[in-house]
Amino acid sequence: MSAENRREQILDVAHAIVGSEGFHAATPGRIAEAAGVTRPVLYQQFGDLAGLFVALIDRESARAASQFLEAVAQLRQAPDADPFVSAFEGAVRAIDANPETWRLFLFPPAGAPPELHQRLARSQTAVRGFLEQELRQAFPDLPDPEYNARILHASGRELLQLRLTDPEHATIERLVAVVRHLRNNVLPPNRAAR
Repeated sequence: MSAENRREQILDVAHAIVGSEGFHAATPGRIAEAAGVTRPVLYQQFGDLAGLFVALIDRESARAASQFLEAVAQLRQAPDADPFVSAFEGAVRAIDANPETWRLFLFPPAGAPPELHQRLARSQTAVRGFLEQELRQAFPDLPDPEYNARILHASGRELLQLRLTDPEHATIERLVAVVRHLRNNVLPPNRAAR
């Protein structure tokens, strides 16, 4: 197995342990044993356990961002696409495609290292920035786009968490209908020309 494939295998094993039992359960010995490698191989690949966790968080963060951007780009192809509804539906579809990646960020497991919380804070800031920019462009007269973006972000996060915890009831159709209702009844009806 190539070094890169071995690295991915170790990250997959660590992710499975972290996802099911939390970071505290992902010890070097347990990860190495489950991956079928020795602890020196693990250290050779990542330096130490913190390095492994950072690599895992960075990989999953890149995956989540890529999945989200791809889903939103596809949804925005429709001529009548609304950026807010498309962004939310894109996030739901990305979650459905890889729920364990998204669970890491929407429900940080027990014992999560500071790096996860730092990256989570950065991604939340980026999403709120995206929402604020969309609000400013679409609704130039909207009072306080920053706080409106925070409200949209918090609502969207709650709905996405429901999708992960109760997918039977929190269907895509139901969640998108709620977001569409919020969009149509909370934000002004007239959109600025783009």
